[in-house]
Amino acid sequence: MGWLKNYPIPEYQLGFLLTGLALHFWDDTSTVFTTNLASTVLGGVIIAISALISVWSATSFGDEAMANPGTLRASGPYRYSRNPMYLIWLLATVGIGLMLGSWWLCGASLIAAGVTQLRVISDEEKILVNRFGVNYETYRDRTPRWFWPF
Repeated sequence: MGWLKNYPIPEYQLGFLLTGLALHFWDDTSTVFTTNLASTVLGGVIIAISALISVWSATSFGDEAMANPGTLRASGPYRYSRNPMYLIWLLATVGIGLMLGSWWLCGASLIAAGVTQLRVISDEEKILVNRFGVNYETYRDRTPRWFWPF
């Protein structure tokens, strides 16, 4: 069960999620959209996909720590996204927002994704270029950051 250490909890992502929840329950009139079976099911499916990607990501490292990898991962979910663990936070927050009918949570997920894109990932990529050199650059050039091509 060494792969359990590969469940990072980015504090700022958790902060956006908790802030979105707090605002949702504090101001539950003007920032709520009407949920229905479709939004509830869609939210649940998105959360389930997030959970599956998180397990797939964590187990793809085996016993090696994701925080300090000795080898470049380009298989499993990392074949499709350079940052599947950040993607799961985005998906989970959107899913919860859809299930609760919360514009606050949907908005918080987009802000958190923007912070991740602009601040966190760019710093991590510099570290990975220094650590893995041309192998990471080749991987970076062929694999999207998220699941879409930017």
